[in-house]
Amino acid sequence: MRKFFLCILVLVLLISATYVYSYTAKKVVVYDEKNGVYVPSGWMGDTNAIKLDNSCTTKPRRGKFCQKWTYSVTGSQRQGWAGVYWQYPPNNWGNKKGYSLKGLKKLNFWVRGDKGGEVISIKIGGITGKNSDTMTVDLGKKRLSTDWREYTINISGKDLSSVSGGFCWAVDSKDNPEGCVFYFDEIIYE
Repeated sequence: MRKFFLCILVLVLLISATYVYSYTAKKVVVYDEKNGVYVPSGWMGDTNAIKLDNSCTTKPRRGKFCQKWTYSVTGSQRQGWAGVYWQYPPNNWGNKKGYSLKGLKKLNFWVRGDKGGEVISIKIGGITGKNSDTMTVDLGKKRLSTDWREYTINISGKDLSSVSGGFCWAVDSKDNPEGCVFYFDEIIYE
């Protein structure tokens, strides 16, 4: 009888472990040839100064396409900065629950500048509101070169239960007085 209960207990534990494993995300794509779960819908600041080519063929890191972003100081609405959040769901400024990234450990992404010397700020999370993001990680300002460079943001130990702002960049006219052009590829949570 004892062996029977032990076998049942082991079977229940195996089924539970399989269930948990099957529902733990292994990878969440923000951008890789096309948009993934998150969408670049949260345009901020001088929104008229931002242009996106979502299928740029100019030296993609891998595959056929990358994202090309252009910030034009001449298109500015005089706020002196611009940025974009990739959001889930689209246009979610904290009014709805975000996406669960539970089980993931890091965000990897590739970025390069068009001329070199471009300065951009990067962060994930940080959207506030009725359903604020449960985490924020600010990578700070990065000076770009013309070569692709990979960055990794560690999210281990963070509360990943609801993240509306899956990725964000911002630029300003102080660091980029003549505007700037930069490229992203393979923005992926793992």
